[in-house]
Amino acid sequence: MPDELDLVTGDDVVERGCAAIDRGARLLLLDLTGVSFCDARGLGAFARIANHADAARCRFALIAPRPLVAKILRISRLNRRMPVFATIDGALALLTPITCA
Repeated sequence: MPDELDLVTGDDVVERGCAAIDRGARLLLLDLTGVSFCDARGLGAFARIANHADAARCRFALIAPRPLVAKILRISRLNRRMPVFATIDGALALLTPITCA
C-alpha cells in the first residue's frame, strides 16, 4: 500500500485489489498500517474494491488504519460498508473465506 491514498495512487490500489480477487481470492485484507493519508479518492478505491469483492463472493476488510484514516472511515461511514480490524489476527478470527457451493 502507498503511504498516501489519493488521486495519484487510488486507481493503482483498485487495480491491484481487483486483480487479486480476479485470481480467485476468497478473502482480501488490505493492511493500512503504512497509510498516513486518505482522501475521497482513496475512500472511493475502498468502495470499488468492496463492490468487486461482493460481486466475486470474496470477503474484504481493512486492517490497522492509523487514527486519521480510521476517523475518515468513521466520518464517511465506510466502516459500516466494510469491516475494519485493528489486527490481521483479529480479522482472521472473525472472517472466513466464502466457499463456492
